[in-house]
Amino acid sequence: MRQNKKIDFIIVGQGLAGTLLAHDLIEQDKSVIIIDTHLKASASRVAAGLINPISMKRCIPAMPTNYLTTAFDRYSYLEDKLNSRFLFKKPLLRLFDSFETKDLWVDKYENKQMNIFIDEFCKEGTFPKLKDEFSSAIVKPAGHLDLKVFLAVSREYFKDNNILLEEKFIFSEFNKKHISYKNLKADKIIFCDGFRIKENPFFDYLPIAPTKGELMLIKIPSVENIDKIISKGIYITPNGDYMYTVGATYNRDDLTENLTEDGQKFLKDKLDEVLNVEYVEYEIISSVAGVRPTVKDREPLIGMHKEFKNIGVFNGLGARGVLNAPHFSKEFSKSLISDSIYKFDFKTIDRFH
Repeated sequence: MRQNKKIDFIIVGQGLAGTLLAHDLIEQDKSVIIIDTHLKASASRVAAGLINPISMKRCIPAMPTNYLTTAFDRYSYLEDKLNSRFLFKKPLLRLFDSFETKDLWVDKYENKQMNIFIDEFCKEGTFPKLKDEFSSAIVKPAGHLDLKVFLAVSREYFKDNNILLEEKFIFSEFNKKHISYKNLKADKIIFCDGFRIKENPFFDYLPIAPTKGELMLIKIPSVENIDKIISKGIYITPNGDYMYTVGATYNRDDLTENLTEDGQKFLKDKLDEVLNVEYVEYEIISSVAGVRPTVKDREPLIGMHKEFKNIGVFNGLGARGVLNAPHFSKEFSKSLISDSIYKFDFKTIDRFH
Protein backbone atom coordinates (compact mmCIF):
# COMPACT_ATOMS: atom_id res chain seq x y z
CA MET A 1 0.00 0.00 0.00
CA ARG A 2 1.57 3.28 -1.10
CA GLN A 3 0.77 6.24 1.10
CA ASN A 4 1.63 9.94 1.05
CA LYS A 5 -0.49 10.33 -2.03
CA LYS A 6 -3.51 12.22 -3.23
CA ILE A 7 -6.53 10.17 -4.31
CA ASP A 8 -10.04 10.90 -5.48
CA PHE A 9 -12.02 8.86 -2.92
CA ILE A 10 -11.65 7.14 0.41
CA ILE A 11 -14.33 4.50 0.97
CA VAL A 12 -14.80 3.24 4.52
CA GLY A 13 -16.27 -0.26 4.57
CA GLN A 14 -16.19 -3.13 2.09
CA GLY A 15 -19.63 -4.60 2.48
CA LEU A 16 -22.08 -4.67 -0.40
CA ALA A 17 -22.39 -0.86 -0.60
CA GLY A 18 -18.68 -0.09 -0.39
CA THR A 19 -17.75 -2.85 -2.82
CA LEU A 20 -20.21 -1.79 -5.53
CA LEU A 21 -19.36 1.89 -5.13
CA ALA A 22 -15.63 1.16 -5.39
CA HIS A 23 -16.12 -0.85 -8.59
CA ASP A 24 -18.26 1.93 -10.09
CA LEU A 25 -15.76 4.68 -9.29
CA ILE A 26 -12.76 2.67 -10.46
CA GLU A 27 -14.50 1.99 -13.77
CA GLN A 28 -14.93 5.75 -14.15
CA ASP A 29 -11.15 6.15 -13.86
CA LYS A 30 -11.22 7.46 -10.29
CA SER A 31 -8.54 6.59 -7.76
CA VAL A 32 -9.89 4.87 -4.66
CA ILE A 33 -8.63 3.60 -1.32
CA ILE A 34 -10.90 1.29 0.71
CA ILE A 35 -10.42 1.10 4.46
CA ASP A 36 -11.96 -2.00 5.96
CA THR A 37 -11.45 -4.61 8.63
CA HIS A 38 -13.35 -7.87 9.02
CA LEU A 39 -16.02 -7.32 11.65
CA LYS A 40 -18.35 -9.72 13.40
CA ALA A 41 -22.13 -9.28 13.06
CA SER A 42 -21.90 -7.67 9.60
CA ALA A 43 -24.98 -7.71 7.39
CA SER A 44 -23.29 -9.91 4.80
CA ARG A 45 -23.25 -12.77 7.32
CA VAL A 46 -27.04 -13.05 7.11
CA ALA A 47 -27.69 -11.84 3.59
CA ALA A 48 -29.48 -14.42 1.48
CA GLY A 49 -28.60 -12.36 -1.56
CA LEU A 50 -32.14 -12.64 -2.91
CA ILE A 51 -33.04 -10.85 -6.11
CA ASN A 52 -36.81 -10.95 -5.87
CA PRO A 53 -38.95 -8.46 -7.82
CA ILE A 54 -42.14 -8.97 -5.74
CA SER A 55 -43.24 -8.17 -2.21
CA MET A 56 -44.45 -11.61 -1.12
CA LYS A 57 -47.18 -10.43 1.27
CA ARG A 58 -48.93 -7.85 -0.89
CA CYS A 59 -47.92 -9.08 -4.35
CA ILE A 60 -46.70 -5.70 -5.55
CA PRO A 61 -43.44 -4.73 -7.26
CA ALA A 62 -40.62 -4.51 -4.73
CA MET A 63 -38.73 -1.91 -6.77
CA PRO A 64 -39.02 -0.22 -10.16
CA THR A 65 -38.46 -2.69 -13.00
CA ASN A 66 -35.23 -1.01 -14.11
CA TYR A 67 -33.66 -1.82 -10.71
CA LEU A 68 -34.04 -5.53 -11.48
CA THR A 69 -32.49 -5.18 -14.93
CA THR A 70 -29.63 -3.12 -13.53
CA ALA A 71 -28.92 -5.71 -10.82
CA PHE A 72 -28.72 -8.67 -13.18
CA ASP A 73 -26.65 -6.75 -15.73
CA ARG A 74 -24.26 -5.37 -13.13
CA TYR A 75 -23.55 -8.63 -11.33
CA SER A 76 -23.13 -10.44 -14.65
CA TYR A 77 -20.59 -7.85 -15.73
CA LEU A 78 -18.72 -8.14 -12.43
CA GLU A 79 -18.61 -11.93 -12.79
CA ASP A 80 -16.69 -11.46 -16.04
CA LYS A 81 -14.52 -8.74 -14.57
CA LEU A 82 -13.58 -10.81 -11.51
CA ASN A 83 -13.52 -14.16 -13.35
CA SER A 84 -15.84 -15.73 -10.81
CA ARG A 85 -19.38 -17.08 -10.39
CA PHE A 86 -21.69 -15.60 -7.79
CA LEU A 87 -24.94 -14.73 -9.61
CA PHE A 88 -27.54 -17.49 -9.93
CA LYS A 89 -30.71 -16.80 -11.88
CA LYS A 90 -33.48 -19.04 -10.59
CA PRO A 91 -37.27 -18.78 -10.44
CA LEU A 92 -38.88 -18.24 -7.06
CA LEU A 93 -41.60 -20.61 -5.88
CA ARG A 94 -44.16 -18.83 -3.70
CA LEU A 95 -46.04 -21.39 -1.58
CA PHE A 96 -49.33 -19.86 -0.52
CA ASP A 97 -50.30 -20.05 3.15
CA SER A 98 -54.05 -19.80 2.44
CA PHE A 99 -56.50 -19.70 -0.44
CA GLU A 100 -57.10 -16.03 0.41
CA THR A 101 -53.48 -15.31 -0.36
CA LYS A 102 -53.77 -17.24 -3.61
CA ASP A 103 -56.88 -15.23 -4.58
CA LEU A 104 -54.97 -11.99 -3.92
CA TRP A 105 -52.17 -13.10 -6.23
CA VAL A 106 -54.58 -14.20 -8.95
CA ASP A 107 -56.32 -10.83 -8.78
CA LYS A 108 -53.00 -8.96 -9.03
CA TYR A 109 -52.00 -11.18 -11.95
CA GLU A 110 -55.23 -10.57 -13.86
CA ASN A 111 -55.90 -6.92 -13.01
CA LYS A 112 -52.71 -5.21 -11.76
CA GLN A 113 -50.16 -6.16 -14.43
CA MET A 114 -48.27 -8.50 -12.11
CA ASN A 115 -48.22 -11.00 -14.96
CA ILE A 116 -44.85 -9.48 -15.91
CA PHE A 117 -43.42 -11.20 -12.82
CA ILE A 118 -45.76 -14.14 -12.17
CA ASP A 119 -44.87 -16.81 -14.70
CA GLU A 120 -47.51 -19.39 -13.77
CA PHE A 121 -49.75 -20.76 -11.02
CA CYS A 122 -49.35 -24.36 -9.87
CA LYS A 123 -52.16 -26.39 -8.39
CA GLU A 124 -51.89 -27.95 -4.94
CA GLY A 125 -49.89 -31.18 -4.82
CA THR A 126 -47.56 -30.16 -7.65
CA PHE A 127 -44.55 -30.39 -5.35
CA PRO A 128 -44.96 -33.50 -3.15
CA LYS A 129 -41.84 -32.82 -1.07
CA LEU A 130 -43.22 -29.43 -0.10
CA LYS A 131 -46.36 -28.37 1.72
CA ASP A 132 -48.26 -26.75 -1.14
CA GLU A 133 -51.79 -27.57 0.00
CA PHE A 134 -52.91 -24.03 -0.91
CA SER A 135 -51.20 -24.15 -4.32
CA SER A 136 -48.32 -21.93 -5.43
CA ALA A 137 -46.97 -19.51 -8.02
CA ILE A 138 -43.69 -19.21 -9.87
CA VAL A 139 -42.01 -15.79 -10.01
CA LYS A 140 -39.36 -14.86 -12.55
CA PRO A 141 -36.98 -13.40 -13.33
CA ALA A 142 -35.49 -13.89 -9.88
CA GLY A 143 -32.31 -15.28 -8.39
CA HIS A 144 -29.71 -14.89 -5.71
CA LEU A 145 -26.21 -13.54 -5.27
CA ASP A 146 -23.61 -15.51 -3.33
CA LEU A 147 -22.60 -12.45 -1.36
CA LYS A 148 -19.74 -14.12 0.49
CA VAL A 149 -18.09 -15.09 -2.80
CA PHE A 150 -18.75 -11.70 -4.39
CA LEU A 151 -17.22 -9.81 -1.46
CA ALA A 152 -14.28 -12.22 -1.19
CA VAL A 153 -13.26 -12.10 -4.85
CA SER A 154 -13.75 -8.32 -4.88
CA ARG A 155 -11.50 -8.05 -1.84
CA GLU A 156 -8.78 -9.99 -3.62
CA TYR A 157 -9.19 -7.71 -6.64
CA PHE A 158 -8.81 -4.64 -4.41
CA LYS A 159 -5.74 -6.18 -2.74
CA ASP A 160 -4.14 -7.04 -6.06
CA ASN A 161 -4.62 -3.44 -7.20
CA ASN A 162 -3.22 -2.01 -3.93
CA ILE A 163 -6.36 -0.12 -3.03
CA LEU A 164 -7.34 -1.93 0.19
CA LEU A 165 -6.13 -0.78 3.60
CA GLU A 166 -7.02 -3.52 6.08
CA GLU A 167 -7.53 -1.75 9.36
CA LYS A 168 -10.23 -0.18 11.50
CA PHE A 169 -11.02 3.42 10.60
CA ILE A 170 -10.03 5.69 13.50
CA PHE A 171 -12.01 8.93 13.51
CA SER A 172 -9.45 10.77 15.65
CA GLU A 173 -6.97 10.44 12.79
CA PHE A 174 -9.35 11.90 10.19
CA ASN A 175 -9.15 15.59 9.27
CA LYS A 176 -12.60 16.68 8.13
CA LYS A 177 -11.36 20.00 6.76
CA HIS A 178 -8.71 18.54 4.46
CA ILE A 179 -10.36 15.10 3.93
CA SER A 180 -7.18 13.41 5.05
CA TYR A 181 -6.62 10.18 6.97
CA LYS A 182 -3.19 9.44 8.32
CA ASN A 183 -1.01 9.90 5.21
CA LEU A 184 -3.86 9.78 2.70
CA LYS A 185 -5.55 12.84 1.23
CA ALA A 186 -8.72 12.62 -0.86
CA ASP A 187 -11.22 14.80 -2.61
CA LYS A 188 -14.10 13.00 -0.89
CA ILE A 189 -14.71 10.31 1.70
CA ILE A 190 -17.75 8.02 1.65
CA PHE A 191 -18.78 6.00 4.69
CA CYS A 192 -20.25 2.59 3.89
CA ASP A 193 -20.05 1.31 7.45
CA GLY A 194 -23.35 -0.52 7.84
CA PHE A 195 -25.22 -0.44 11.14
CA ARG A 196 -22.10 0.97 12.83
CA ILE A 197 -23.10 4.31 11.36
CA LYS A 198 -24.57 4.88 14.83
CA GLU A 199 -20.96 5.31 16.02
CA ASN A 200 -20.08 7.69 13.17
CA PRO A 201 -19.86 11.31 14.47
CA PHE A 202 -20.82 12.72 11.06
CA PHE A 203 -23.94 10.63 10.51
CA ASP A 204 -25.05 9.42 13.92
CA TYR A 205 -28.13 11.66 13.58
CA LEU A 206 -29.53 9.48 10.82
CA PRO A 207 -32.38 7.21 11.99
CA ILE A 208 -30.82 3.83 11.37
CA ALA A 209 -32.83 0.99 12.89
CA PRO A 210 -30.51 -2.03 12.93
CA THR A 211 -32.17 -5.41 12.63
CA LYS A 212 -30.51 -8.65 13.63
CA GLY A 213 -31.11 -11.67 11.47
CA GLU A 214 -30.33 -15.36 11.89
CA LEU A 215 -30.12 -18.05 9.26
CA MET A 216 -29.31 -21.73 8.96
CA LEU A 217 -27.40 -23.91 6.58
CA ILE A 218 -29.18 -27.26 6.26
CA LYS A 219 -28.58 -30.49 4.40
CA ILE A 220 -31.40 -32.48 2.78
CA PRO A 221 -29.85 -35.89 1.96
CA SER A 222 -32.73 -36.94 -0.30
CA VAL A 223 -32.73 -33.79 -2.45
CA GLU A 224 -29.45 -32.95 -4.19
CA ASN A 225 -30.73 -29.69 -5.62
CA ILE A 226 -33.92 -27.71 -6.22
CA ASP A 227 -34.00 -25.44 -9.25
CA LYS A 228 -36.09 -22.82 -7.44
CA ILE A 229 -35.86 -20.50 -4.44
CA ILE A 230 -38.72 -21.34 -2.05
CA SER A 231 -40.69 -18.71 -0.14
CA LYS A 232 -43.28 -19.28 2.58
CA GLY A 233 -42.69 -17.14 5.64
CA ILE A 234 -38.98 -17.91 5.20
CA TYR A 235 -36.81 -18.47 2.15
CA ILE A 236 -34.94 -21.64 1.25
CA THR A 237 -32.13 -21.03 -1.22
CA PRO A 238 -30.52 -24.04 -2.94
CA ASN A 239 -26.73 -24.09 -2.85
CA GLY A 240 -26.26 -27.42 -4.62
CA ASP A 241 -24.74 -30.64 -3.29
CA TYR A 242 -27.74 -31.22 -0.95
CA MET A 243 -27.13 -27.90 0.88
CA TYR A 244 -29.68 -25.10 1.45
CA THR A 245 -29.67 -21.71 3.16
CA VAL A 246 -32.72 -20.95 5.32
CA GLY A 247 -33.66 -17.55 6.70
CA ALA A 248 -34.27 -15.18 8.08
CA THR A 249 -35.34 -13.75 11.41
CA TYR A 250 -35.85 -10.09 12.37
CA ASN A 251 -34.81 -8.87 15.83
CA ARG A 252 -34.39 -5.20 16.76
CA ASP A 253 -33.54 -5.81 20.43
CA ASP A 254 -30.50 -8.11 20.39
CA LEU A 255 -27.84 -6.70 18.08
CA THR A 256 -25.02 -9.11 18.99
CA GLU A 257 -23.61 -11.83 16.77
CA ASN A 258 -24.97 -14.45 19.16
CA LEU A 259 -27.63 -16.92 18.06
CA THR A 260 -30.88 -16.89 20.03
CA GLU A 261 -33.11 -19.74 21.11
CA ASP A 262 -36.19 -17.91 19.80
CA GLY A 263 -34.59 -17.22 16.43
CA GLN A 264 -33.52 -20.80 15.86
CA LYS A 265 -36.92 -22.11 16.96
CA PHE A 266 -38.64 -19.73 14.54
CA LEU A 267 -36.63 -21.08 11.62
CA LYS A 268 -37.25 -24.70 12.59
CA ASP A 269 -40.99 -24.10 12.97
CA LYS A 270 -41.14 -22.40 9.59
CA LEU A 271 -39.21 -25.24 7.97
CA ASP A 272 -41.86 -27.63 9.28
CA GLU A 273 -44.47 -25.52 7.47
CA VAL A 274 -42.58 -25.79 4.18
CA LEU A 275 -41.04 -29.26 4.00
CA ASN A 276 -43.23 -32.37 3.82
CA VAL A 277 -41.68 -34.53 6.54
CA GLU A 278 -43.21 -37.66 5.00
CA TYR A 279 -40.71 -37.35 2.15
CA VAL A 280 -38.02 -35.01 3.41
CA GLU A 281 -35.66 -35.05 6.38
CA TYR A 282 -33.00 -32.44 7.01
CA GLU A 283 -30.08 -31.81 9.33
CA ILE A 284 -28.80 -28.46 10.53
CA ILE A 285 -25.19 -27.95 9.52
CA SER A 286 -24.58 -24.48 10.98
CA SER A 287 -26.27 -21.22 11.99
CA VAL A 288 -25.11 -17.63 11.95
CA ALA A 289 -26.34 -14.17 13.00
CA GLY A 290 -25.63 -10.68 11.72
CA VAL A 291 -27.06 -7.15 11.78
CA ARG A 292 -28.66 -5.34 8.84
CA PRO A 293 -28.53 -1.52 8.49
CA THR A 294 -32.27 -1.01 8.00
CA VAL A 295 -34.16 2.30 8.03
CA LYS A 296 -37.69 2.78 9.31
CA ASP A 297 -38.94 4.50 6.15
CA ARG A 298 -37.29 1.77 4.02
CA GLU A 299 -35.39 4.36 2.00
CA PRO A 300 -31.58 4.28 1.65
CA LEU A 301 -29.18 6.55 3.51
CA ILE A 302 -27.30 8.08 0.60
CA GLY A 303 -25.91 11.57 0.16
CA MET A 304 -23.49 14.18 1.44
CA HIS A 305 -23.18 15.74 4.88
CA LYS A 306 -25.25 18.90 5.36
CA GLU A 307 -22.19 20.91 6.46
CA PHE A 308 -19.14 19.03 5.16
CA LYS A 309 -19.92 18.62 1.49
CA ASN A 310 -17.01 16.28 0.77
CA ILE A 311 -18.11 13.75 3.38
CA GLY A 312 -20.78 11.31 2.24
CA VAL A 313 -22.64 8.16 3.22
CA PHE A 314 -23.88 5.11 1.31
CA ASN A 315 -25.84 2.96 3.70
CA GLY A 316 -29.24 1.68 4.81
CA LEU A 317 -29.77 -0.73 1.93
CA GLY A 318 -32.04 -2.94 4.02
CA ALA A 319 -33.44 -6.37 3.27
CA ARG A 320 -33.51 -5.79 -0.51
CA GLY A 321 -29.97 -4.48 -0.71
CA VAL A 322 -28.73 -6.97 -3.29
CA LEU A 323 -31.57 -5.97 -5.61
CA ASN A 324 -31.42 -2.19 -5.26
CA ALA A 325 -27.74 -1.53 -4.47
CA PRO A 326 -26.45 -1.67 -8.09
CA HIS A 327 -28.88 1.07 -9.16
CA PHE A 328 -28.16 3.20 -6.08
CA SER A 329 -24.42 2.81 -6.55
CA LYS A 330 -24.56 3.67 -10.24
CA GLU A 331 -26.51 6.85 -9.61
CA PHE A 332 -24.56 7.89 -6.52
CA SER A 333 -21.19 7.38 -8.23
CA LYS A 334 -22.35 9.57 -11.12
CA SER A 335 -23.33 12.32 -8.68
CA LEU A 336 -19.97 12.13 -6.90
CA ILE A 337 -18.05 13.00 -10.05
CA SER A 338 -20.61 15.43 -11.48
CA ASP A 339 -19.92 19.16 -11.50
CA SER A 340 -23.62 20.00 -11.45
CA ILE A 341 -26.53 19.21 -9.13
CA TYR A 342 -27.58 15.62 -9.69
CA LYS A 343 -31.22 14.59 -9.60
CA PHE A 344 -31.85 11.19 -8.04
CA ASP A 345 -34.86 8.94 -8.60
CA PHE A 346 -34.78 7.90 -4.94
CA LYS A 347 -34.74 9.73 -1.61
CA THR A 348 -31.41 10.88 -0.17
CA ILE A 349 -30.42 11.93 3.34
CA ASP A 350 -31.52 15.46 2.41
CA ARG A 351 -34.91 14.36 3.75
CA PHE A 352 -33.43 14.65 7.27
CA HIS A 353 -31.74 18.03 6.78
